[in-house]
Amino acid sequence: MKRYWLLAAALLIFIPAFLSCDKDPDPDPDPNDADTVQLRILSFNFEDFDPIVIGEIDHEEKKISARIPRTGNVSSVKPTITYTEGATLNPPSGFAYDFSQPLGFTVSKDNKQVTYTAHVRYAESNENLLLGVKFPELFRSGSLSGQNIALEVPFGTDLSEVLIELDVSPFATVSPASGSRVDLSSPLTITVTSESGQENSYLLTTTVLPQETGIRAFWIAPPWHSTFLTSYQHIKNGVALAKELNFNTLYVCAWAQTKTLYPSQVLLDNSSYTSIEQTLFGPYSGGSGDPLADLIEEAHAEGMKVILWYEYGFMSKWSTPPTPENDAILAVHPDWVGINSFGTQASYNNTDFYYNAYNPAVQQFMIDLVLEAVENYNIDGIQGDDRMPAMPRNSGYDDYTKQRYRDEHGGADPPASFNNAAWVRWRADILNQFAIDLYDAVKAAKPNIFVASSPNPYPWAFDNLMQEWPVWLDDGVVEILSVQCYRYTESAYLATINEVLNHFNSHGDGNLYRLVPGIILQSSAGLTDADLIAKKIMINRSKGITGEAFFYDAPIADERIKKVIRAFYPGPAIFPDLLKK
Repeated sequence: MKRYWLLAAALLIFIPAFLSCDKDPDPDPDPNDADTVQLRILSFNFEDFDPIVIGEIDHEEKKISARIPRTGNVSSVKPTITYTEGATLNPPSGFAYDFSQPLGFTVSKDNKQVTYTAHVRYAESNENLLLGVKFPELFRSGSLSGQNIALEVPFGTDLSEVLIELDVSPFATVSPASGSRVDLSSPLTITVTSESGQENSYLLTTTVLPQETGIRAFWIAPPWHSTFLTSYQHIKNGVALAKELNFNTLYVCAWAQTKTLYPSQVLLDNSSYTSIEQTLFGPYSGGSGDPLADLIEEAHAEGMKVILWYEYGFMSKWSTPPTPENDAILAVHPDWVGINSFGTQASYNNTDFYYNAYNPAVQQFMIDLVLEAVENYNIDGIQGDDRMPAMPRNSGYDDYTKQRYRDEHGGADPPASFNNAAWVRWRADILNQFAIDLYDAVKAAKPNIFVASSPNPYPWAFDNLMQEWPVWLDDGVVEILSVQCYRYTESAYLATINEVLNHFNSHGDGNLYRLVPGIILQSSAGLTDADLIAKKIMINRSKGITGEAFFYDAPIADERIKKVIRAFYPGPAIFPDLLKK
């Protein structure tokens, strides 16, 4: 019996010791042990999205998977995580983390832990919209309406291989591919496929507009600005380029720096020049030896009009005040100089110095100079510009004009202020009468000659250079009006065109074919941006204006400019019937 009590006592000592050893903590627990299964991540969501993104949890693999919208940023997104009560989580819930690579989240309690690896990716987008259709070589865009796209192109456009650029929803693909060439001669189906594989189709229909009626012109500068008029070969090349680009009118400089494009007896008789050759612009080689005659022959052979542009008009010199010593005309007619209210040579902006356009002798000289070309050459028209008829606002204080004013105003002197309204009106009427006299003289010589003008926009032209072209329209003495709309932004050009139209539509016969806005191609800052030129032409078309005049010929040969012209003039235009009946 005693031995049984000893055995029982030994067991009582051993069993507690055994149990105590079993409860010692495992310094390196195995996450997959049964005791660690209770440590779990219960939910893993992204609540900043609508709807909330709920992560999928695989407890066996200890893996979390979630797909967030494309609007999120997988490199910085905040999960909201729940896990076993009483445990800790590292890294903690409620902070933004970078999930561009798998990221582990460890749940720990009582020296036990389990790690779940989160894999967060973007969800595939279902967006499959066509957002825009552009045709960069045509400088046009398609008009989207529902599932239909409309495109209008000018007469003569080649539709067989048109470059197309397509803007679609992010992560979507499109067929045909953006940047490819497509055939638009028949309707084209464009299919946008979302990242998730959903398709959306659109139908593009192209309409070719009727052939335009309008004047397409550019100014040809004198030889010191351009080579166009320096040789017969250059004339042939220039006319060929004009034909290739479907121009139908050439404005060619005929008078500048007291020189003429053609041999001028009128200029010789009214200057200190001693030979007819001295009246000419400069050396010319090849052909007939007469640049104007050669230009007319080449242009007419290609169906183009030639209109002589009297660039300097009543202006004598640029930058330098004219005197009998530096001006061949004043050397013979010193009294022809314009004088301002300070008693010095009249000028605009102290750069453009003028002869006295209020003097009938000066006016007759200009008319005779024009008639000389009208009578001797088969030209199609003549053009005055911002200098004919024109005079600086500060002019009229020469002896002749002051005496003429006294004779018509009871001996009173002209007002001291050149902005006096009555004094402005009196001088403007003299210039307006010259416009009538010039028109009548040209029509008397050749009724089928166009009389054109290229003034500055009104009222600036009147406020600075006494040009009142709305009155010329009312008097019917301007058949083609190329207002110099030289602007350097789209908004400025639009404002100027609206201003020009406001005056044009309320004067004359309102025939929009007469309005051929001047667009500048180059300035001191360099070539005008091609897209801006295209936008100006589109503004013209939106206003019902079908023609342009580009300043000037040299930039026309630049490939960037040619690209625009080809897009808008892909086929020839019909020259409008503008002659007064």
